[in-house]
Amino acid sequence: MNRLIWSTSENVGFSSTFNSTSALLTTWQPPARQSVSVEVVATVGLIVCSIASCANAVVLAVLMRARRHFGSSVHTLIANQCAMDLFAAVFAICSFVVLLTHGYNYNANEITDGMICVLFEGAALTVVGLTAEKFGLVVITLERYFKIVHAIAHRKYYRDWMTKVGVALPWIGGMCLILFPSIGTTRIVDGRCRSMSDWPNEGMAKVSNGALFSCVLFCVK
Repeated sequence: MNRLIWSTSENVGFSSTFNSTSALLTTWQPPARQSVSVEVVATVGLIVCSIASCANAVVLAVLMRARRHFGSSVHTLIANQCAMDLFAAVFAICSFVVLLTHGYNYNANEITDGMICVLFEGAALTVVGLTAEKFGLVVITLERYFKIVHAIAHRKYYRDWMTKVGVALPWIGGMCLILFPSIGTTRIVDGRCRSMSDWPNEGMAKVSNGALFSCVLFCVK
């Protein structure tokens, strides 16, 4: 009798274990995420930026030729926009090359190491170009708006120096928002470049990031 009870309990335990195991095995599990290698990202970035550099160089040459023939302020502003695109694409290629070669080996030369870290591995110049592009789009939009909606006032009050200011403002905005903060807050820690990581206090970091985010959001809208 005891043997019968023991064998029955063993069968019940085995059955419950088998059922629970079957339930676990048949439960759906999401597939593991496949990470993209750095080499693939850098290679794709190099291809895209190389095409962008060639295209912007051709467009910029055509616009400069058109500006010499027609002398329109809009040609100047669009040519400046193309120059910013070309600037961002060229320095993005440099950053992708550094990424593809697995970074730069810093050799304790403070000036050279800091320049490489800020400008290339930290991609400060690339981001300066991208930020300046957004400011440039705002300038072109405002210039077109006043010329079309307020045509009489535009013809009466618009001067050549305003076009020069419209060309310079995007570059100044990009440098003030990106380049200068990068120079002051980028550090090399344990042989690795830490871009915009060493702020004097947390408040300054929040103000800088908030200003950049507000600028990007405004330009997108």
